[in-house]
Amino acid sequence: MAVLTVNAPELSKALTNAEAWLPAKSAVPVALVVASYDGLTITVTDHYTAGESKCPAVEYRGSDEAVQIRREDLVALAARARKDGTKKVLSRVTVETDRGVIVHGAIEDERAEVVTALAVPGPFREEWTVLADMFATAASDAAPFPDRVMVAPAYLAMFNKVRPDASGRGVDLLTCPINGAIFGKVGPNFRGLVMVLDSGKNEAALGEGGLW
Repeated sequence: MAVLTVNAPELSKALTNAEAWLPAKSAVPVALVVASYDGLTITVTDHYTAGESKCPAVEYRGSDEAVQIRREDLVALAARARKDGTKKVLSRVTVETDRGVIVHGAIEDERAEVVTALAVPGPFREEWTVLADMFATAASDAAPFPDRVMVAPAYLAMFNKVRPDASGRGVDLLTCPINGAIFGKVGPNFRGLVMVLDSGKNEAALGEGGLW
C-alpha cells in the first residue's frame, strides 16, 4: 500500500487533466494510476493520443503501487479533488494494487468526503508498457520540428483541455521520428503524445493543394 500526502490544488489539477484527456468513448476505457516516491502519475490513452499527468508528493509512505481504474471512477476522483482544488491544504491519497485508489480529502478535515475508485481486475493492458517506452524515448530523442508532419487537428487540440499551471504556460512541442509522434509538455507535470499521420496515405483527404 502507498500513502501519499499531496497539495490539494496539484491533486485537483492532475486528476482533472487526466479526465479531460481521456475521451468518454475511448478504445481504452481505463486509466493507469501509479504511486511512487515521486508522487502520483495518471496515464490515459485512446490509441491516437496519450496523456501523462503527475501530482508531486509532499510525503510518501509505503511501497510503489500501480492500479487500473475505470474512466467513470477517474471522473469521480477528479470531481472530489476539485472540491479542495482552490484550498491551500494537504490531501491524502491511498493506492493499493488489489483495492484501488482512495482520495481522502483534506487531512485536517475529519469529516472530509472519501471517494474510492476500485481496481479493475485482470492483467494490465499492454498499452502502458508501450507508452512508457514512448515517453522515455521522447525525453531522450525528441527534437524541435525538423520537417513537416501531418496531424489530425482534433487530436492536437487535446492540449487545449489541459489546465495550465499558475504561470499560464502554453504547450512546448517536440517531434520524435523514431516512434512517429508529437510530444507536448504543459508546465512541469503534464506530458502529452499525439500520433502523426502518414501524409502519403492521407493526402487525398486534404484535397488538391492541401500539402505543403
